[in-house]
Amino acid sequence: MEAIPVRVLNLNNKPRILDKGHVIATCEPVVDIIARPQEFSGAQHLPSTLENFQILNEKQRSAVRKLLNEFQNLFSTCDADVGHCNMAQHRINTGDHPPIKQYPRRLHLAKKEEAEHLIKEMVDNGIIEESSGPWASPIVLVKKKDGSTRFCVDYRRLNEITKKTVIPCHE
Repeated sequence: MEAIPVRVLNLNNKPRILDKGHVIATCEPVVDIIARPQEFSGAQHLPSTLENFQILNEKQRSAVRKLLNEFQNLFSTCDADVGHCNMAQHRINTGDHPPIKQYPRRLHLAKKEEAEHLIKEMVDNGIIEESSGPWASPIVLVKKKDGSTRFCVDYRRLNEITKKTVIPCHE
């Protein structure tokens, strides 16, 4: 077995002790590499994007083009491509306020079918997941200028009881 140096980040407030020789990870051979479909290639979007950089000269535009090509996998190219981070656990501080459970708003049959389709799409893409907690807020479907629908959640009641955290800027 080969030892590989690994950087470790403690995301907890409690100190952790890692004993020498303790296995913290294992490596496995790559079984399959799933490539992004060709139609989502970021390079296709570069020409129209670079037209917005008219204040740059050609040398600068070329440098930007090179950077965008090099890091194109970091940019979202569709609504389903939102990324995911599991390195931190999110918590909304509501103090000792009891959970707020708002019931769903009534929707027309066509809107209900559209909402169910959007929910299924988000579940399939790993954007949302089912839960059965005591908190609930209603959804709102908003028509965008292009005619498509934006799926929103009405968190106004939750926002009213959320304890605001002020983090000073360090300049």
